[in-house]
Amino acid sequence: MRWANSWTACVLLGFASLGCSIHQRTRSAVEAVGRAEPKSVCILMFDGLPDDTFSTLLADGILPNLQKVVVERGLRVETAVASVPSETYPNLAAMLTGLLPGHHGIPANVWLDRRLRLREAHTNIFKSYAAADFLAPEAKTIYERLPADTVSLSAPISRGATVDAKNIPAIIASYLRNDWAFLDRKTLDDVGDAYAGALDAGTLPSVVFAHLIGTDEVAHDYGPDSPEFRRTMGSIDRAFGRLVRRLARRKADDRILFVLVGDHGNSAYHTPVEVEEIVHRALFSHPAESDCHEEGCVVVPISKGKEGAYDVGDAEIAVGAYSGAMIWLPGSRPPEDLPTVFRTTRKKRPHLAAPTTPHHPMPNRYGFAAALARQKEIRLVVTRGERMGEVHVYGPAGESLIMTEEQASGPDLYSYRVVDGTDPFGYTEVEEVHRNLGTAQTADWWLHATARSGAPDLVVQLSEFFDSPRSPDVYITPAPGYGFKFNRSAGHGSLARREMVVPLVFAGPGVPHGTLEAARTVDLAPTILRYLGVPFDPEEMDGTDLSIEHPERSPGRKIRP
Repeated sequence: MRWANSWTACVLLGFASLGCSIHQRTRSAVEAVGRAEPKSVCILMFDGLPDDTFSTLLADGILPNLQKVVVERGLRVETAVASVPSETYPNLAAMLTGLLPGHHGIPANVWLDRRLRLREAHTNIFKSYAAADFLAPEAKTIYERLPADTVSLSAPISRGATVDAKNIPAIIASYLRNDWAFLDRKTLDDVGDAYAGALDAGTLPSVVFAHLIGTDEVAHDYGPDSPEFRRTMGSIDRAFGRLVRRLARRKADDRILFVLVGDHGNSAYHTPVEVEEIVHRALFSHPAESDCHEEGCVVVPISKGKEGAYDVGDAEIAVGAYSGAMIWLPGSRPPEDLPTVFRTTRKKRPHLAAPTTPHHPMPNRYGFAAALARQKEIRLVVTRGERMGEVHVYGPAGESLIMTEEQASGPDLYSYRVVDGTDPFGYTEVEEVHRNLGTAQTADWWLHATARSGAPDLVVQLSEFFDSPRSPDVYITPAPGYGFKFNRSAGHGSLARREMVVPLVFAGPGVPHGTLEAARTVDLAPTILRYLGVPFDPEEMDGTDLSIEHPERSPGRKIRP
C-alpha cells in the first residue's frame, strides 16, 4: 500500500477522524448489542508479508510472541494463495466479502471502468478511504453480516464496521518520520483498547480487524529480506506480546481466535524499468487496440494498412504496486458511452524511438501480447479471450489457454492446455498437472494440484479475474529482478509466487494444531462467519469455509498434525 503525499488535506482528515476513544466506542457498541460471552475473532492482517519471509523470521527467533501464541498452537495453511492481482485493495475486499476481485468490484489498486467513464486510483489518499463505495451491491462485508459490535483499525475498507478508526494522524506521522513500526504499534495498542472497552462491559466484540500497514511500506523501501524489515517485524511482535499480556491480565487471551494473514507478498528487484517504454516497443511492432463491441474488451490487431500506428500515448497503463502492470487499450468499435480517452486518436511521443529488436512472427489476433512477452523484462502476459472464461497466457517461449465450463449443477470446471511452445506456467514440471493438461477439473483440484508450483491457483483465479468489466485488456508480470518503479527496492501486483503466497494461521478456542495443505485468502470471510455461528448462503461467496474447528471434515482439505 502506498499513498500520494498531500499533507494539508491529510491533517484535516486526521483531525476530522478524532472523537471518542476506541475503548469507549467499543464498550458502547457491545453494550448496545447486549450479547453475553460470544466468540471473538482478532484478525491481524500484515500488509505485504511473503510467507517465506514469515517462515524465515520465525526460524530466526525474530517473532517469539507470534510463534508461541499463534503458530505453535495454531492451524497453519501451508500454501495460502492471495487473490489475483496481488495488491492491497482487491485482496482486502476479497477477505472481507468472500468474493474474488473479478466479482466484488475492486479489481486492482488502480483501475478503469469504460462504462462509467471512471478511472480510480485507490493509492491516492483521498480515494483510498472511499474504496468501499465501489464494491458491487452483492458484495456484503463480514461487518455487515455480523452484530453491530465489530471493530476495524487502520483499514481503508471497513464498510459496516461499528467502530472504525482509520488512524490517519498516526499514518501521517509515520510518513513524516519514516517510522512505520510506530503506526503498527499504535494499531495493536488500539486492538487492546477495543478489547478493554468490551471487557469493561463484560463481553467481547465479535471481530476486531487490525490492518498492519508498515510491513508493506518498509518492504517497498528496503526489501522484504532487509534488516529494516526484520526490525519492523520484531517491533510488531513485541507490541503483540504486550497485547497478549494485557488480555491475559483480564483472562481473555485464551478466549479469542487470532487470525494472522497477509494480503499479498513482495518481490525484491534490482533493475527498475519504464513499463511505458516496454509497451511502446511491443506496440510499434504489433499495433493493437481493444474490441469493445461485446460485453468484454479483447485485444485485436490494427491492420497494417491503417495510417499512423500509435504508441503508448493512446493506452492507459496502471502500475498499482510497482511489480504488476495493467493496460487498457483504446477501442476501434467502442460502445457509445466509452470515454474519449479510450478512442484511437494516435497521439505521438517523439522521444520514444523505434525499437531495434528484430521482428518475430507472432499469432495474429494477440500478437501484441505475444510481442510483450518476448521482451527481456517480461515474464508473463495475460489477456481476456473472446468468450467468457477464456484467458490467454503468454511467456517468452510459449502460449497457453485457460477455459472455464459453467455447469448447470455443481461447481464450474477449469481446463488448461499449452497452445504453442513452452508452458508459460511451468505446469509440465508438475506431474499431476501434466497428466491432466487439457482436462476439466474443479477449482479445488487446481488449488491443491498447483499449490507447490511457481504458479499456484492461477488457472482458476485468472479466469475469475477477467470476469470483471473493470479488468484490463492486458496484465503483465515482470521477469525476476525487474520492477516498474524507480527508487524502490520491492513491489507486488504480479503473478509471481512470492507475491501470491502469504501466511495464514488460525489459533484459538476449538481450533486444533496442525497444517492445512492449501487454501485461498478469500476463504477468510466464510470461515470466520461459520466459526462465529453466523448463517450465510455459501453460494453468495467464492470463498470456502475451511471448517477450522474440524478441518478433517472440509472437502479436499488435507490436514497434517
